[in-house]
Amino acid sequence: MEDQRSLFQPLISTAAYPENDVVHHGREPKVHNNITINSSSNGIVSRLLFLLSIGILSIWANYESSKGFEITIVNAAPHSLAGQRFALFYVSNDRATRIVLNATNFVENLLYDAVDQQPNTKPVSHVTLRLAGENFTGEVSVRSSGDGEESHHFIIDISPRVVMLRSKKADVDHAMESAVLRGMARVWLWDGESRAPPELLSGVVEYVAMAAGFGRESSLGPGGAAELSDKCGDGGGGRVWYEDKDPRVVARFLDYYEKREKGFIRRLNGAMKDRWHERTVDDALGKPAVQYLCG
Repeated sequence: MEDQRSLFQPLISTAAYPENDVVHHGREPKVHNNITINSSSNGIVSRLLFLLSIGILSIWANYESSKGFEITIVNAAPHSLAGQRFALFYVSNDRATRIVLNATNFVENLLYDAVDQQPNTKPVSHVTLRLAGENFTGEVSVRSSGDGEESHHFIIDISPRVVMLRSKKADVDHAMESAVLRGMARVWLWDGESRAPPELLSGVVEYVAMAAGFGRESSLGPGGAAELSDKCGDGGGGRVWYEDKDPRVVARFLDYYEKREKGFIRRLNGAMKDRWHERTVDDALGKPAVQYLCG
């Protein structure tokens, strides 16, 4: 039977919390009781201000909680060595939950404009991080749990090899954080109503990993666009650059375009909230992408 833990959390960074601290579901205001009131009128004013502050805090807390989503951690292989490692390293101390939250903060900051974040943010009500019962191709996969409201519940499957192929704890942590980040990038990435090229989506995920320091290549080399000249116009065989089968190649294009047009990645993600069409990338750039490489 799968072991699982569930926690409802607002989207806040928990990196500063020690590993064994309890993460509270909300933020509690500090009330200091060492103030002496010398006047009855001052007391009335103070009480009114206190009630007003409580009201403001309540409104703020409701707003913060509205941005939250439920997190469930599932160990589908509790009796295997991988499952035991997962339980010890990431479940017993709630570290898995903190990794999900930290990945969410990083991904959202990269894919969304903070000013416009609320109306454009992809609806996510529940994320399940699951150590799979057996290895599969790749290290992480993401799926929606169903239709309707259930389509806002995403399941991130982690292959057991992620916690088994490394002997040092630091290397295991690096692999786990990389896998979860890639999973959360796919969760928060719009997909053009399921019509965006899967190669482009994989490329954006790889770009996010690169930006976080998990990619094999962090940017274009000294040759810049010249290194991509063989992809000028299309990728051969009638495919455009974002249909390349290697996500690292697509990520390098995205990195190049982001440097040329700041905010391109956010605009592209926002554009994919709507139905995908052939001009989606060009519209996000403001002109045909081929012009940047081919003059």
